[in-house]
Amino acid sequence: MSTTDPATEPAATPAAPVSSETGTTERGPDATGGRDRTPPSTPHRFRAVAPAVGRWWAVFGVAFLVRIAYWVIVLPHYVPVADGDQYRRLGRTVAAGQGWQLIYPQLHLHPTAFRPPLYPLLLAPGIRIFGNVLWPARLLSVVLGSIVVVLVGVLAARIGGRTAGVVAALTVALYPPLLANDTIVMTEALALALLLAAILLVDERRWWQAGIAIGLLVLTRPNVYLVIAVLAFWLWRSLGWRRALGFVGCGFLVVFPWLLRNRIQVDTWRPTTSDGLTIAGIYAPPAREANTFVDPFYSRAYDDLGHRLSQFHEAGWSNRLTHEAVADVRRHPRYVATVFRRNVRGYFEFDTKLNRFPEVSDGRSWRFRQDTLFTFFVVTPLGLVGLVRRRRDPRVIALAAITGQFVLISLFLVAPPRLRAPFDLAMAIGVGLLAADLWDRRLARTTGAAPPSPSPSAATSTSTSTSTSTST
Repeated sequence: MSTTDPATEPAATPAAPVSSETGTTERGPDATGGRDRTPPSTPHRFRAVAPAVGRWWAVFGVAFLVRIAYWVIVLPHYVPVADGDQYRRLGRTVAAGQGWQLIYPQLHLHPTAFRPPLYPLLLAPGIRIFGNVLWPARLLSVVLGSIVVVLVGVLAARIGGRTAGVVAALTVALYPPLLANDTIVMTEALALALLLAAILLVDERRWWQAGIAIGLLVLTRPNVYLVIAVLAFWLWRSLGWRRALGFVGCGFLVVFPWLLRNRIQVDTWRPTTSDGLTIAGIYAPPAREANTFVDPFYSRAYDDLGHRLSQFHEAGWSNRLTHEAVADVRRHPRYVATVFRRNVRGYFEFDTKLNRFPEVSDGRSWRFRQDTLFTFFVVTPLGLVGLVRRRRDPRVIALAAITGQFVLISLFLVAPPRLRAPFDLAMAIGVGLLAADLWDRRLARTTGAAPPSPSPSAATSTSTSTSTSTST
């Protein structure tokens, strides 16, 4: 019941309509000449992800056509190797009803947890229907990448309005570092789609759906523990600890069957068994001595009988490599700083020679990326400015924390440009926010009124006033 006295309560102002496209209020030009884009602040006023996405078909079409053009013109003869080849092989065994099995890193087909399971599961229907051809897998990446473009538009529009959403979406649609991920057989497009879905669902206070999305993300890219913590903290602040705990619980229920399968078939509770190879490839003695990544599977430095026999117990091999790398870091702690500095040079494109081998291994066009490298140095500073101007918005805070996790993991381990996708995505969103702010300033100069402030939205204050004026 209302806690206010109807006799003394002032007349209510008609509520501003809420846009189903962006989830923001649309009041039109206000007295200051600006445009109010205050996002909804209570759960019942949030628009669901699906209706919002439905308004972005044109943007999806542009993204889809751009990716098809890249496929046909830039990368028509792509053949997956390394990671991409392993995902396809897993997709074939799943399609054949054999489960997740690989020969790598052994000599015979065996149950494996070397790669997370969701992406091969999505590849399996195309292989089952069309056989051992590549185009269904590439088309899946095109569709997933186009979905990412739409979800970016929805998120940016919630933060900064329709202009921000359209500019951010078009930036992602055309941005070469992100475009290069969307026609190859890799998990980046799927991981970004699930990450954005989880953020949007948490923003809508849909905690159990967000839990499902985060669980699927773990089954795509397991190193997202800080992502879970950030989103759980956000839910705790907005809905309380029970819903935050429920979010984590839903994610765990999604992941648990895979963990149980790994315990039974691979003798580990870990979601994947590739961590040992990655850590040893950077920090084990052979890598430190060579001052570069040394693959324990291929390197002759690991040809001793102990290492080769350990490969026949996948989880044990991973544990052994991890322990050797950690032990060497303890003996040579300064090498961590050496790795960090080297990865900074490659990650932020200060030394492009460091990226040639990983780009070619991932199947990305080296010539195309070099010809379009200037876009990174345009989008990144503009995106940073746009995000800093909205730094108090809770969605920007969450995005920054999540992006920071991925950046730090890459800088301390491996930093190929492909793994920079979350950072590049955040910068594209920042470009959209900056464009919206600049457009508002231009309109303000035209009308002679003060532009709207890019500081945090009034969501918190509105929510507080709503909760104090009504109760159940």
